[in-house]
Amino acid sequence: MSEIEEIEQKPANKKNKQFLKQFGKFVVFHFGLLLLVGVYAVAGAFLFRLLEEHNEAKNCQEGKGLELANIVNLKSDLLTYIQFNISSVSSDTNKDNETVANEKIEAWLTDYRNKVLEIRSNFSYIGQDCNTSSKWNFAGALLFVMTIFTTIGYGHIAPSTWEGQIVCICYATIGIPLFLMFLSNISGVLGDMFRFLYSKLCCYFCNRRKKNLKKKTENSEGDNGQKSPEPVGLEPGSQWSDKDENKNEVKVIDDDEGEEKGDDDEEEKVTVPLTITMIVFTLYIVIGGALFSSFEGWNAIAAGYFCFITLATIGFGDFVPGQTENDPDATVKLIAGCFYLLIGMAILAMCFDLMQEEIIAKFTWLGRKLGIVDKDEDEEEEGEKKNEKEETNKEENEDKKNKDSPHYVGDKLNLSDSPAPSYTGFAGQDEKEYMSRMRSAYLQSVVQRQKKY
Repeated sequence: MSEIEEIEQKPANKKNKQFLKQFGKFVVFHFGLLLLVGVYAVAGAFLFRLLEEHNEAKNCQEGKGLELANIVNLKSDLLTYIQFNISSVSSDTNKDNETVANEKIEAWLTDYRNKVLEIRSNFSYIGQDCNTSSKWNFAGALLFVMTIFTTIGYGHIAPSTWEGQIVCICYATIGIPLFLMFLSNISGVLGDMFRFLYSKLCCYFCNRRKKNLKKKTENSEGDNGQKSPEPVGLEPGSQWSDKDENKNEVKVIDDDEGEEKGDDDEEEKVTVPLTITMIVFTLYIVIGGALFSSFEGWNAIAAGYFCFITLATIGFGDFVPGQTENDPDATVKLIAGCFYLLIGMAILAMCFDLMQEEIIAKFTWLGRKLGIVDKDEDEEEEGEKKNEKEETNKEENEDKKNKDSPHYVGDKLNLSDSPAPSYTGFAGQDEKEYMSRMRSAYLQSVVQRQKKY
């Protein structure tokens, strides 16, 4: 392999390595955090199911036994009282009249109702089958742990054992910061993606008009002055410098870095209008409303109300998915609700970030118009940030220049060690000199590409 081919291959290898490194960081940081939240939620679901499911079954059996005992007592009292009043053996003086009988029966029924309510409060028994029905199945426990670290808190189920209550405190202490970190991270990624799509799709014609206007301006400026032709073999934007005493050293002035900086300065950060953000959020609410209306049989208003209350982390608990008795698809509905909640909160955080940027931009513009905000202060801050960025890039370029290279000394390409080429097919000294300069320029352009990568 020749020396030039080796030099050309090095930038490509560096570029591939940098791409793989950045892609690995993106995957580990973003998807790794998502995986961590998912594992944390699944582990919490199994843990709370282990702690609470057995106690739920025990309370269900006790509540069912107490309710059956109260039913038997009520039936016995009613039958005894009715038989006594209609019996011919008892005298008329011992029988109760209709008013007294109604009062006694009403008192017995009221006492039975109070006992049933107490059983439901203490044992969470509402007449379900204790052997097959359980709120602490995997799907129910998964929804419960998600309402913990998202701070929604429906309140439809809660740990009743002291172990579960202590674990709930510890789980929320770790889970809430973890979820907030995940939410902040994923909302930034979604926001960047949405800005990119908005700038490429919604602002396509606007940007195209600006580019065409810029090209026309550049063409008109180019027509006013004569442009000297560039020598063949140089990169676009490179210029010949004055020759030094040593003809084997040719200095190339590269304008790519200046052009890139100019492009960065011209590239403005896109802000998404509030209307677009509200449309995205409303559309997600409508999709969720249609989904849960189909799942639960709720009307459209109730389903949309549930989606908004859930995503806003208000969580009244008046509507909770998967609570219908004897529903074979309750587990699927609960898991679907968990995914809708997780994705929806990320979208909501993205919308809030985009709305915040747009509001700040609008108020900054209004402040400049009213004279409240000084333009110089903003320009100074932007200038400081730009200078810091330029200094960082300069240091990185200097580090690259300091690397040992057989053809690179300072800002010049040293060709003194290179074998002198033979130009036997040329008649004049000028043609030989011209080809020597062309060879030097080509090698210099290769090195410039290597520096750029």
